Amino acid sequence: MLNDHVSYDNAFEHDNVYGHAVELLGRHLQPSQEEGAKVHLDVGCGFGRIAEVVRDRFQLHYVGIDANEAGLESLRDRGFECHRGFFEDFENTLALLRGFVGSRQLASVTFLDTLEHLPHGDAMLRAIAALMQPHSAILIASVPNVTHRDIGSKLALGRWDYTPDGLLDHTHVRLFSEASLQRTMRAAGLHQVGGLDVEKAISDQHFPQTHPALASGTTLRELFDHLGSRASRVTKVNQFVRAYLSGPAAEPTAFLATTQEKRPFLSVLTRTQGTRPECLVEVQTCLAGQTDSDFEWIVVGHKLNTKRQKQIERILDAAPEALRRRTKLVLVDSGNRTHPLNRGFEVASGEYVSILDDDDIVFGHWIETFRELSTKHPGRLLRAVSVRQNIERVQTGGRAAIRAVETLEKLYPSSFDLFEHLRVNSTPPVSVAFPRGPFFDLGIHFDEQLTTTEDWDYILRVALVVGVASSEKITSVYHWWDDNHQSSRTDHAQTEWQQNHAWIFQKQDSAPLLLPAGSSRLIRQLLDERDERTPCGSFQAGDARDWSHALSEVLMLLASTSWQLTKPLRLASRLCGAPSEIKLQQLPMLTTQQLRDIGDTIRHSRSWQFSAPVRRLKGFKG
Repeated sequence: MLNDHVSYDNAFEHDNVYGHAVELLGRHLQPSQEEGAKVHLDVGCGFGRIAEVVRDRFQLHYVGIDANEAGLESLRDRGFECHRGFFEDFENTLALLRGFVGSRQLASVTFLDTLEHLPHGDAMLRAIAALMQPHSAILIASVPNVTHRDIGSKLALGRWDYTPDGLLDHTHVRLFSEASLQRTMRAAGLHQVGGLDVEKAISDQHFPQTHPALASGTTLRELFDHLGSRASRVTKVNQFVRAYLSGPAAEPTAFLATTQEKRPFLSVLTRTQGTRPECLVEVQTCLAGQTDSDFEWIVVGHKLNTKRQKQIERILDAAPEALRRRTKLVLVDSGNRTHPLNRGFEVASGEYVSILDDDDIVFGHWIETFRELSTKHPGRLLRAVSVRQNIERVQTGGRAAIRAVETLEKLYPSSFDLFEHLRVNSTPPVSVAFPRGPFFDLGIHFDEQLTTTEDWDYILRVALVVGVASSEKITSVYHWWDDNHQSSRTDHAQTEWQQNHAWIFQKQDSAPLLLPAGSSRLIRQLLDERDERTPCGSFQAGDARDWSHALSEVLMLLASTSWQLTKPLRLASRLCGAPSEIKLQQLPMLTTQQLRDIGDTIRHSRSWQFSAPVRRLKGFKG
């Protein structure tokens, strides 16, 4: 490699690219039985600072290849074989490499921080792969990561800084992300079998230090890190260091086509445990009658036994041909109720994804309404209106069916209120369609720590990034089972719901929020309303944090094991005339002092005092 400004003479360190490359070699090589019997080829060797380690640790004969005469001279002075070479087309490069190896057995190849400098890098990789194959040799290659957070943060705001060397070395002619590196290698017939990347939280591109996107104390950096850490696992990787074996090419080209992949407009995701087949038939009927048929239907069967699986398959096979062609059954045998959502999203190919559980129904214009919203507001979370109806399960003619026990109720607002959703959900999942981008491009997945309220949490996290487009059209019915029928309300204890609420609130408070235009006006209105109820000047800046802390403390107390163990005592007290316990949905309406009073009441209650010996047990929490 030739650079008039830098010699590239970097020392061997265990924590730099040289050390990581040797460590990877050690994972894939066995020490040679005879010293120097096998060859290690170091392509783009520079000053060959791995030469001594490769020779001494693996008993290999080191051969260095580079265009820089200064580095080769250093290797010769240290007693190593080396050759000067310039690489262009595939045939000449392969012939040159084979000539350097000769009749000797090739054990391994290193190609460290070189590919990015070569105008004919693809031909070079194919030549290395062809050289390796008859020897079953291992390749260790490294390239700089152009998606390091320091580069990305500056580029997002219009700054791009070439430097004498480093991540944006001015002599680089090819830049690599993890995905483009993988595709490039697979197109050359190189298949990854290991990796040991070099990480640097602060790279050589971390300048100027006062840049708001780089300075660690800024809200902007916090926001970039919050989004970036979920979108990519390699934002702190400085150099990709990967191990490869040679095989057939697995990609047609090293680049992506620029044409947009044709996708269905909507992926409809239906979770089912197979316990309500009559409801699944209704869902199927609703989908068959959609005015917009540009959708696929993904039925996710969760922990189905053989009998229920076959029953679902019979239902799906009975669909009209046009719908059956667009239907797939995905079986998920593990995880809680949230896991099937992530699995369903993973296989969804639609531009948007909507959750239609097997006990809800949608009207004929459900998808059509989402389409209208997407045309006006592409990329946003799409929201229509759902009405609620209480239902029960009955037997009709010896067959199970559902029956409405109340009229339709419009309990959910016609438009999305972000601030209201920060404390409680008023959007059933059937009334929204999620753009695919947050899940696939930003890594915003359903939180599988949540056993309930996973839809509220996901709606909120997506809405805070992409915004919401609302329609006042009623497009679906959100069914609410009576208390005698198994549902999420009966499957999960009240304490579980409280714990999940507390976790969602904690996540909200731990990350910066992106607010849509117009939010400052709403905040001013809320503050004005507060001031009308509160003496002027009595509300301090820290009160919001105090309220959040007080709410979290009450939620944790209510969810604690101590409080749950003594529930029978409180039930007996209520039968004797004691007041009812505070309801979970009432807590966000209370003031900081009211929440503190509830906390004090719990800690001074007979229930809490009665359970004190339990809390003193060694290692007992709650």
